[in-house]
Amino acid sequence: MPATIPLQDSVVYGPVQSRRLGASLGINLLPLTRKVCSSNCVYCQYGWTEPADASGEGLRRAPELLEEIAAAFQAHAAAGTRVDHITLAGNGEPTLHPDLPELVEGLRRLRDVSFPAARLGILTDATQVRRPRVREALARLDDRYLKFDAADPATWQRINLPLVRLSFDDFVDALKAVPGSILQSMFIQGTYDNTGEAHVAAWIRAVGEIRPLAVQVYTVDRGTAAEGITEVPRAELETIATRLTWMTGVPAEVFD
Repeated sequence: MPATIPLQDSVVYGPVQSRRLGASLGINLLPLTRKVCSSNCVYCQYGWTEPADASGEGLRRAPELLEEIAAAFQAHAAAGTRVDHITLAGNGEPTLHPDLPELVEGLRRLRDVSFPAARLGILTDATQVRRPRVREALARLDDRYLKFDAADPATWQRINLPLVRLSFDDFVDALKAVPGSILQSMFIQGTYDNTGEAHVAAWIRAVGEIRPLAVQVYTVDRGTAAEGITEVPRAELETIATRLTWMTGVPAEVFD
C-alpha cells in the first residue's frame, strides 16, 4: 500500500478522476496546512487527525473563499476543463465550517454559471448532520454522500474514532433523518477488519433501517493512517453488496 497523500494545497483542486464521481472538482473549505476533522478514521488517506493547534491556520470565511472559488471556476471553464461533479471534501470534514449554508448557496450560483451540467455534492462523516444549519446546507446540494462503515458502537469507535460527543445510536438516527442520501461504506482487512460475518449482517440490517437511496461499497486504494490495513478483494465486496440489495432492496455499487 502506498504512503498517505499530502493535504490539498488550494481551495479548488483537481479535477480528480474519482472512482465514484467521474471528473470531480474538489472544494476544500478547510485550512491548507492542517487537517480539520471530526473523525480519526484509521484508513484516512491524509493520515491521522492531529490535536488542534491554537497557533495554526484558521478557517477562512465565506466571502473570501467564494471569491477564490469563482476565479478558479472561471479559469477551468475558460480552459474547457471537463467537470462532472463539484465535491465539498478537502482536508477533513467540510460540515465543520460555520458558513456552510452560505458557501453552498454561493457554490450553487457559481456552478450554474461555469459548469451548469455538473452536480454539486459533499463527502461527509455525518457526525454533524444533527445540527440544523448543516441539514439546511445538505438539503441544497444535489448529492449527499454520508460515511457509514460500522454497524455497532465498538466497530465505529475502533475504525472511525469519532472526535465528537455523539452516541452511535444518535449517529444512526441522524443518518435516517437525511433524505435522499447515499451511504459510502469502506470495508477493510488486516490490522482492522469490518468484514466478519457478524458485522456484515449487522451492517446490512442497519442500512435497511437507514433506507438511503443507494450504497457505495468500496475499499482502500491509497495509503492509510494506520499500518497493516489491506484492501478487500472485489469478489468479497460484490458478495456484501449483493447480500445488501437482496435483503433490503437498497441498490449497492462496488468500487475497488
